Amino acid sequence: SCLSTLGVGCEALAMSPKCYNGEWQEYCGRYYECYHPCTENKRKPKVSASCSPECAAYLIEGSCFVFSVSKDPHFSLPHGGRTDFRGEDNAIFNLLSAKNLTMNVKIEQSDFAWNKRTVHGTKISAAYWTLRTLTGKLIHIEYNTNITTHGAAVHVEGMAAKVLQHDASHDFILDNVHVTLMSKKKLRVRTDRWEMSATKNDFPFPLLNRGKVLLDVEILALYDADHDVVAPHGIFGQAYDGDDIGVDGAIDADHHSVSTTKAQAEGAIEGSWTDYKMATPFATSFKYSRFDVLSARHRDVSKLTGIKHSWGKWPKASTSTAFAPE
Repeated sequence: SCLSTLGVGCEALAMSPKCYNGEWQEYCGRYYECYHPCTENKRKPKVSASCSPECAAYLIEGSCFVFSVSKDPHFSLPHGGRTDFRGEDNAIFNLLSAKNLTMNVKIEQSDFAWNKRTVHGTKISAAYWTLRTLTGKLIHIEYNTNITTHGAAVHVEGMAAKVLQHDASHDFILDNVHVTLMSKKKLRVRTDRWEMSATKNDFPFPLLNRGKVLLDVEILALYDADHDVVAPHGIFGQAYDGDDIGVDGAIDADHHSVSTTKAQAEGAIEGSWTDYKMATPFATSFKYSRFDVLSARHRDVSKLTGIKHSWGKWPKASTSTAFAPE
């Protein structure tokens, strides 16, 4: 059972026709709602900002055949905040802006089918990095869900582009930047201060969403980002704001048979969601850009309208994830 294996093997059960012909439909919805946010890659269920006490208790004490689909990309933020972000079709948005580093993602409109529901949402389809190395070299990196693209493109200013392939040349190192294709589906970009990754994953309920792929994104601060003289920003980065307060923003909660996602991280981010829209995939300039600045203050958390809660002592290197629908 899922209980005895802490979830290992449960995803395979999702392929069973019983999830689609009625026998398990009632439970399949709760699986993706609870399992992924609570287990963190099949670990023991743990209550967190993305895992409700009800979900954790259900996985530990009850049936494990619980599936669901979340809506537009939802974010688990530093200090325990969470929010959903629809974005805009075919648009680029900034997740992290720090000194000499910018990480942007492309948002695309997509429909998600599960059980008796259809969600008109969005997904992360590509990730883009612009980095300046310790010796001043400029690097651009691209990784996307295009099924004809099996690698990642790395371009150093003034040099020919290099394509990383997992079964061939899967590493690129220049000064303090290390790019690795960890597998055919996962790219990791690491500097002396940040570790970021993008992973290609199938949509939930693959039998109902054949051939559809999205990106899951993780960002990890390898240093005390909360006390950097250049306070990070972006939809993710701004949550490293030097306090022990998590801020929850807008969450999509429409469970009708047909729904359209609407949340734009209202309440959890400074300014408007449109402030984070980038002109091009590798652009570094926007309202809250930190790429070229020498100093920048944290956001003013008191001005945020989201739900605030204490997060206690968080690890200096905290992981943030942006999941397209689960």
